[in-house]
Amino acid sequence: MNYEEMISVIENLNNQQQVQKGAIPHGSNLLHQFGKKENGREAMYEEIFNLYLKTRTISYDANHMKAYISNIVERTNNYMNYFWPPVNNPFSHQADFTSSIIPEMLCTIFGNIIHSKGINLEVSAQKDLTIECTFDITNGGQICFKNKRVDVAVVKPCELMFNGSLSELPIPLLAIECKTNLDKNMLSGIEHSVTELKKTFPNCKYYVITECSDFDVKKSNYASSGIDEIYILRRQKRGVIRRKPVLRNPIDMNLIYEIALTLISHIDVMNAEVIDLDTRMKSGKLIGRA
Repeated sequence: MNYEEMISVIENLNNQQQVQKGAIPHGSNLLHQFGKKENGREAMYEEIFNLYLKTRTISYDANHMKAYISNIVERTNNYMNYFWPPVNNPFSHQADFTSSIIPEMLCTIFGNIIHSKGINLEVSAQKDLTIECTFDITNGGQICFKNKRVDVAVVKPCELMFNGSLSELPIPLLAIECKTNLDKNMLSGIEHSVTELKKTFPNCKYYVITECSDFDVKKSNYASSGIDEIYILRRQKRGVIRRKPVLRNPIDMNLIYEIALTLISHIDVMNAEVIDLDTRMKSGKLIGRA
């Protein structure tokens, strides 16, 4: 199969699956690599293409969610193993090639969940979310937005009209930062952004997802931060696999399954009937849903 044929298959797959714009970060990266059409590397690219295609051609069944998650995680692990250890990766590390694999897997899972429920939500990768907005009197009055880019987001598309000017203001249901290796400095920056975002969107779930940890977990406690959960997908520290790459664990399917169930639960809460205050008064609780 030549480069043009591989490009055509992926583009057709995107159209058939009605992939939302920005929800295929790794596929876009792969298409960019195919576009270089490097002579003598067709066989290598076809091998990568075949492994990638297996991650994109899994039937979704909402009634068998765990089996679906198990399947997509297994194929993603197989695909990622092609590029491990790092010396086997034929692409420059500046291309961020492998770091886009997990975000795309999450976008695929989330997109299927949203589509099956038939609700007006969007999933995207590299999404700018508003974490703060200020009102300025200059130019007759305007809003200034401060944005935070996240790796994966599930949002309700909304617009804000102010002083005759229309701005997009997507309301996030779920926001995720994805890292290959997570260190303390990264977490410190994320903590600040999450605090600001949750002032504007207090009901947004915010997860940090990493393959491995690169900080001393015994000396750190992030339970009091705005981060709802930190997932270590390979359940190990970076130092272990740096010393011996063969010891790298696969991505844990159960963690991905938990994340998917959390999204489903959050969608159900969003769609739940709002209980009026008179009814809440009878229960003696005015804020809780029950």
